[in-house]
Amino acid sequence: MKKVIIGLMFLGMLVACTQDEYVVYEPIGIVPETLQIVEPVGLKLENTFVSDKVSVNVKLPSDGTYRLKIKDIIGNLVSQEKLSAKEGDNILSIYTTSLEKSSYTVELQTEDGILLGSSVFVMLN
Repeated sequence: MKKVIIGLMFLGMLVACTQDEYVVYEPIGIVPETLQIVEPVGLKLENTFVSDKVSVNVKLPSDGTYRLKIKDIIGNLVSQEKLSAKEGDNILSIYTTSLEKSSYTVELQTEDGILLGSSVFVMLN
């Protein structure tokens, strides 16, 4: 019985592990109108109301590594990903199916923790 429980725990750990880094290989040539950012740096969500995923434009000042963080309505960190991307517009998809019905904030930060942009979305489930 112990072997079965240990085996299930190990399997659960493997399933729960996810990649924590996005790599964007080439910048997007044409940005959809719903994702266009006028400012030189920032973050813009395609929709405010989300059910399973949302597209986001991350406009960066230079090539490098950044952090994309999702915080709940209280400000607790729910998820964070490393983002290696190029200067300019970078379109990403954030999958939100594991989030509970609530409001969340997406933040774009430098590796030093400087906030470059943020946006709020509501999870509809």
